[in-house]
Amino acid sequence: GTKILIAFTTVAILAVGLVGFFAFSIGSSTMEAESFNKLTAVREMKGDQIEDYFALIENQVITFSEDRMIIDAMREFDDGLHAVESDLGITETEMQEIDARLESYYEEEFLPRLSTNFLEDVSVEDFWPEDNRVRVLQDLYIASNSFDVGSKHLLDNPGDGSSYSQTHEIYHPIIRDFLEKFGYYDIFLVDVDTGGHIAYSVFKEVDFGTSLLTGPYADTNFAAAYNAARDAVDKDFVKVVDFEPYAPSYNAPAAFIASPIFDGDEKIGVLVFQFPIDRINAVMTSNQNWSAVGLGESGETYIVGDDFLLRNQSRFLIEDSENYFKLIEEIGTPRTTIARIRNFNSTIGLQEVQTEGTEAALSGETGTAIFPDYRGVPVLSSYKPLDVRDVNWVIMSEIDQAEAFAPVRALGIQTLIGVLVLIAVIVIMAILFSRTITRPLDQLTQTA
Repeated sequence: GTKILIAFTTVAILAVGLVGFFAFSIGSSTMEAESFNKLTAVREMKGDQIEDYFALIENQVITFSEDRMIIDAMREFDDGLHAVESDLGITETEMQEIDARLESYYEEEFLPRLSTNFLEDVSVEDFWPEDNRVRVLQDLYIASNSFDVGSKHLLDNPGDGSSYSQTHEIYHPIIRDFLEKFGYYDIFLVDVDTGGHIAYSVFKEVDFGTSLLTGPYADTNFAAAYNAARDAVDKDFVKVVDFEPYAPSYNAPAAFIASPIFDGDEKIGVLVFQFPIDRINAVMTSNQNWSAVGLGESGETYIVGDDFLLRNQSRFLIEDSENYFKLIEEIGTPRTTIARIRNFNSTIGLQEVQTEGTEAALSGETGTAIFPDYRGVPVLSSYKPLDVRDVNWVIMSEIDQAEAFAPVRALGIQTLIGVLVLIAVIVIMAILFSRTITRPLDQLTQTA
């Protein structure tokens, strides 16, 4: 009876155990593959959206630069800028008053906001425009503008009577409306023959009027975009420059796209758009509704540049900033970087993401893998390079390994319970069956 019980039980345990093992292995592999397939589907969808969006921006900047209104506006703004001092008959005393108001604005409004995001000491002299005409315009549209900082673009005409302000009253509402409808951060018109001055901008930050050739922002990525378009001979030329800290925007990361403005065969200026960060974020975060696209509680998609810095917001900063800052501090993120992320409430151009996936994607590879992300948390990742003009960007679609494998763990527990129950049932049946064989033998033995 003991031998029969051992034989039955051994065969049953081996059979059920093997069936359970293979069921768990196949099920877990299928679930893992399905998780990667979801991430890849989201990656492809978001990648296509970003590439299409940049193609749209390229077409917009080319089309807008060819618009007759923009051509006329470029000429008139350029003429108005260079004539504003003589138009107003500015005396030396009036110029001193203008400088005093403008300097007060720089010291009381601009520098305090800039200094919280700047890693070194700055002064008014670092950004002061040397050209009298530029300071006159900055006083009219910035320092003496009654609208608050961030709303200076609401002024159509300061009422000074200059030809510049008359031109501004005509074109500014139209260009501002275009900016608001398409969500651009700013739009600029820059001359090419008279010093590279920013003859017009919608939001009137401290770069307004300055020269991108000799002024305080001649070494910025804005100037790089301008110089490329300024030297172009093709009317459909477009230059994109990647995000970099930009002082007039209080050192927030800024990217630009530029196209030359031709009047017939004559190049008269450059049209520049400052990228709409909000639109890129809206695409990459699915309007902060990650679960709607299958990314669960911890999944996200994000863009990384060739400097290994994020180009859109981190989900974890938006949803759980306290835990996000705790994790990035634990993995050794510099305190200055953490402070700037806190100040901007943004990870764009600040959060480093140098992982196995970003390194592979930036080298041109497309694939999937499991590795620690920028928080040090293991994730399932699907990655590939993006096809965006003039920049080396990659897109990552990821979800925490713990969440992705939660169904696998549940399957393992269910399989184990099922195996134990089956083994218990088989043992009981084996005992009962062995007794049906051994009981007659026991009786025969007693009788003998």
